[in-house]
Amino acid sequence: MERTGLKQIVMCNAGTMLTTPVSPLAIGLRNAATMERTPHAEITDYRGRKLRNMTSFKIDAESLQATMQFLKALIGWTNLNCDSQIITREANEVYQFASVNKLGLDFEYLATHDKVSLKAILEGAFPYAQSRDIINSAKTNTAVSFTGITGEGADFTKYNAPYFTTIEAPQSTALFSSLLQLSEISLSIKSKNKKSLYNSSMVDYVTFEIKVSSYDSGITKQLEIIDKDVSPSIKIKKQNSTSSLYDMFDFAAGVLTLHDEHKNTDEERTLPIVFSGDVPVNDISFLFGASNGGDAADTVGAKGGTMKIGY
Repeated sequence: MERTGLKQIVMCNAGTMLTTPVSPLAIGLRNAATMERTPHAEITDYRGRKLRNMTSFKIDAESLQATMQFLKALIGWTNLNCDSQIITREANEVYQFASVNKLGLDFEYLATHDKVSLKAILEGAFPYAQSRDIINSAKTNTAVSFTGITGEGADFTKYNAPYFTTIEAPQSTALFSSLLQLSEISLSIKSKNKKSLYNSSMVDYVTFEIKVSSYDSGITKQLEIIDKDVSPSIKIKKQNSTSSLYDMFDFAAGVLTLHDEHKNTDEERTLPIVFSGDVPVNDISFLFGASNGGDAADTVGAKGGTMKIGY
């Protein structure tokens, strides 16, 4: 009986893995991960018999190493811009998706009061014979060694607990006077895809959604939210390993729109607010180093950073 599980999932810049890998990053410290192979675009005849066409590979993994470095890399790796290697726990089977075998990429960054994570979804379909070659090669492929990555690539220095310190809309104006009264806070950043004929995601936009709900929900507060501009500038910030390191998300005015509600039941009275919208990939940039969330030595966003959206 073969043993279950994935031992390593690593991505790097497209066209580099089989020579000298550039900017490799591992899923590393993670939640559950899956690898699936399924028929794609099967042809069915008049007797209901399914005929072979293509085979789709899909790897779905949620990393707890949700650094700004990783988030920037995933955005840049969309549209077939990454190579990937997946090693299973059973006999170290080595699947390599590079060159004509590259997979498309979707991603989701999620920061809530409970966790901060980055999900990567690698997916693509290949003609039946080509997919057989991919599977057969996994028995004999020599695993690529990535600088700085051993085993599954777990790096506890890249894990940060969720600790929000700032939510402003417009910027310099706190959305609520105290975060201690919040009943919910979350930030979701997700690729918005179209699928190619080969089941690979093509990404032009990124969907942002900020959810905040507070028990501070009196009439005065309701009117304050109602009177805000429908699309204010927004700043949301969370602290990383020390008070001087942070991740910040800086939205220009006119990027996300505000949707507010009021709920008053026998159990609770809250003021839920949602900011949301799709943003072109080219309207997203990053700043790293001292005064931008990291320190002077952090030029890639491993310790912190600032994402600027809509500027």
